[in-house]
Amino acid sequence: MTTDRPAESPLARGSDATFRPDVEGLRGVAVLLVVLFHAGLPVAGGFIGVDVFFVISGFLITGLLLREHGRSGRVSYARFYARRVRRLLPAAVAVLMVTLVAAYVLLGVLDRPEVMADGASAALSVANIRFALAAGDYFTTVTQPSPFLHFWSLGVEEQFYLVWPAILFLVAGGGRRRVTLALVVVLVASFGANLWLTQSVTNWAFYSLPGRAWQLAAGGLLAVGVVSVDRLPKAALAVAGWGALVGLVVSALLISSDLAYPGFPAVAPTVAAVILIISGPVTNGPGVLLSTAPIRFLGRISYSLYLWHWPILILPALALGAPLDLAVRILLALAAIVVAAASWRFIEEPFRRGSFALARPRRVLPAGAAAIVAVVVLAGALDVGSTRAIDDIARAADEATPTPGPASPVPSDSGPSAIPSAGGATQVPTDSPTPSAGPITWDQIPDLAVAGKLPLPAHPRPSLRNARLDAESVWHDGCGAQVAVTKPPACVYGNKRGDLTVALVGDSHAAQWMPAFEALATASGWRLVPYVKLSCPFMDVAVQHLDLKREYTECAVWRDKVIATLQARPPDITVVSMSHMGILPTDVANRDLTLEGQAIGRSLDKLPGLVLLMMDNPRVDYDIPACLAAHVTDIRPCAIKRDPAFSDSFAVREQVAARESGVPILDLIVAICPAMPCQMARDGMILYRDNHHLSATFSASLASALQEALRPYVLDIERNRAGGEPTPRATPGPQ
Repeated sequence: MTTDRPAESPLARGSDATFRPDVEGLRGVAVLLVVLFHAGLPVAGGFIGVDVFFVISGFLITGLLLREHGRSGRVSYARFYARRVRRLLPAAVAVLMVTLVAAYVLLGVLDRPEVMADGASAALSVANIRFALAAGDYFTTVTQPSPFLHFWSLGVEEQFYLVWPAILFLVAGGGRRRVTLALVVVLVASFGANLWLTQSVTNWAFYSLPGRAWQLAAGGLLAVGVVSVDRLPKAALAVAGWGALVGLVVSALLISSDLAYPGFPAVAPTVAAVILIISGPVTNGPGVLLSTAPIRFLGRISYSLYLWHWPILILPALALGAPLDLAVRILLALAAIVVAAASWRFIEEPFRRGSFALARPRRVLPAGAAAIVAVVVLAGALDVGSTRAIDDIARAADEATPTPGPASPVPSDSGPSAIPSAGGATQVPTDSPTPSAGPITWDQIPDLAVAGKLPLPAHPRPSLRNARLDAESVWHDGCGAQVAVTKPPACVYGNKRGDLTVALVGDSHAAQWMPAFEALATASGWRLVPYVKLSCPFMDVAVQHLDLKREYTECAVWRDKVIATLQARPPDITVVSMSHMGILPTDVANRDLTLEGQAIGRSLDKLPGLVLLMMDNPRVDYDIPACLAAHVTDIRPCAIKRDPAFSDSFAVREQVAARESGVPILDLIVAICPAMPCQMARDGMILYRDNHHLSATFSASLASALQEALRPYVLDIERNRAGGEPTPRATPGPQ
């Protein structure tokens, strides 16, 4: 290796060459922000503490590597990784094993397999990649989080440890100028990736090393000595340092999950951390405060506190299935500090400074690998146990379910007297609206009380184990547009040469009907073309993407291209469907149900031929498969109740859009919910795969109901082709 050794940065000097009390205090501030945020205290941007950690890690690790290279002209990678193992792995393994066992005991049976996989990915340092691949960003995930969610940042840092020495010495050769240049290149490229990813795939910007490496590189540049502190006025440095500390606190209060993060907002905490490190050694600078005993204590235990606080805070809430009171969260946060102090004293320190710290790398590294394997094996064993527990629940449900009588899922026109339901229990009418003659609409569904327990059907389809995975194939086929896609895929289902073409247009709530449409198209010889895009309502107004925290421009482009495609080759029938929740126009002035309904009507007006607007299905705020698994002997607690499912805002947009455009409403809610409360398992099937999407199995079973709803329109098309007169009819659905 080159002998062009970098001069030691003055920033690296402290009481010795490797320790600075103010940096330890800065770690304390960072972990305190994270704990306050996770505890639900009014620190909306407390997650920026992780950004501070990244800058500190870049500074300390780069300095450590450069000092070793400066002393000997080389870097021992074995010693470097052995130090990382001694420093990080013991406490992490303890937290992983305790959390795996606690999660297995406390969590619902359907949640356990995913959590066990999360634990294994955390042990393998790929938790950040696993969470980046998951649906929903970090902030939406926190609403139903994994107890291992916080391991994402450790995954970033451990991946950084793998590539950083190679970048500094194999690529840059260790020379000061070349190391500086390499760090600048990493910073610029990563910051650009951060901006691009934040606007396109937020998860990868937040969770991935490419999206975060610029913060690590910023700390590394300090260690190289790119800032000559000795030449800067000390008074100015002190003022800048105090300003940075204030800026960090203000950032923690003002930055929130409403912003697209990291993106540009992440610059504020990153720059603040850089300035605080620069100004830390200066007399009368913020280092005076950061070096005080209480803050340094938090910094000393910051690693253990970061590891332990999240499972301590979240596992009780997950076990109870409800948020914890503020007082309880504060007590748990304080308990986490006590646990972290014990972890630092009895786990971290013995491995860092005890006999194990003197062990040679050839012993430390295999021991570390064995510990990781042990965690993965434990996670696998608990996963197998979880699968068996699910099977046991299914068998218990089968044994508890009596043989059902003949099914009669839809009330008769004369009013139901008793409807056999999921497990043979009967439903008896309560005071409820009497359905009018002919097809009934969602607001005419009768209220029917279940007499006796209602067990889960025997051998339900999909099974409890697979219920959450029972999604429509359009996404696996590449025929559903993901967020970044703006060109409608050219896909055809059913009979590709059929003489009647049906187009299905909308978001994931349109896509959930694909199994029903596909079954009907296959049986009838129709040609079915789907135009569905995630989270994209079919309305002529700019909307926000709730995860991207910005205008969903891809949705507008996609919608216009769908309209152009349908105008160029008009189908016989176009069915439009979309979720009635999660619609957020960019312009606050447009956030009105009537205006939003008019915007839907304007988009419908642009479609050629016969257009039908499908009423959305009701939803709940809990996971239905998990609820069914917890109530297999009596599933009534999992039913969707009339209120709040049919709230004051339900169906308002559809009714306005129908009036504005003259488009008929297709109301199939009664096929989903023949009676209220709407039981979530019926006729041997689990109806929903989450809290608002139909299971693909149940959707396919609705093909006959869909056929009946479409029959008059299909007959009209056939009469028109034969030269006859269409049948006059009123627009269905409540007007």
